[in-house]
Amino acid sequence: MIHPTAIVDRRAELHETVIVGPFCVIDADVRIGAGCRLYQNVYVTGHTVIGEGCELHPGVIVGHLPQDVKFKGEVSYCRIGARTVIREYATIHRATGEQESTEVGDDCFLLGGIHIGHNCEVGNRVTMVNGSKLAGHCRVADRVTFGADGMAHQFVRIGELAMIGAGGPVAMDVPPFMLTDHDGFVAGLNAVGLRRADVPREEALELRTIFRTLYREGLPFREAVVRAAEGVRGEAGRRLVAFLQAPSRRGILGPPRKTGPWIGSERDSEGD
Repeated sequence: MIHPTAIVDRRAELHETVIVGPFCVIDADVRIGAGCRLYQNVYVTGHTVIGEGCELHPGVIVGHLPQDVKFKGEVSYCRIGARTVIREYATIHRATGEQESTEVGDDCFLLGGIHIGHNCEVGNRVTMVNGSKLAGHCRVADRVTFGADGMAHQFVRIGELAMIGAGGPVAMDVPPFMLTDHDGFVAGLNAVGLRRADVPREEALELRTIFRTLYREGLPFREAVVRAAEGVRGEAGRRLVAFLQAPSRRGILGPPRKTGPWIGSERDSEGD
């Protein structure tokens, strides 16, 4: 059902069950899956694909031009997974670079005023609370939660089940299962997230041991990672260690300075 005040390009592909509210604008090269609802004043443009069962609330903009001076009008994409809810005035931009894409996974909950920049990759079941923002090229794994006004710098990676504290300006990679504070430092394990995800108790205890090795013993980063890798047994711990060992453009986020000595990750030679 399409409201008579909506403007839908005849080349757009909408499933017959899509509901389009008043004053929406849907451009050519847009595909919207079954069961989606667009409330009033939604703008969907570019080469954008929206999966089935999504909700786009008033003022949402998806697939618009990237906020990037390198963009020269090339064909790029924006893809939204199934059953994702995008609340009021959220913006998700398409990618910079020929055939590149901005990707958002399934079952995400993206609240009012959030922003996902060009070339970001956002996993499944990610929650971004009001006002949180991702700069370009961020990589956000499954089941990450951003508190209100949480922010991530360009090229930052955020591991699975991490919790970004409200107002925290994260400028370096956040390892899986970690909790950051309002100043953007690692403050501890995301214990609530681990419980909700039904991570086995023995694996959660091992993650706590790895956390202490990384953030409480004052070891140089590389030495701490080697020590953690030597003792890891559980699957969650192995995923954490793999994240720490992977190349990083931003380095690994450290603890608050007040907790004592910390020598952070040497950045990868690739740079920014």
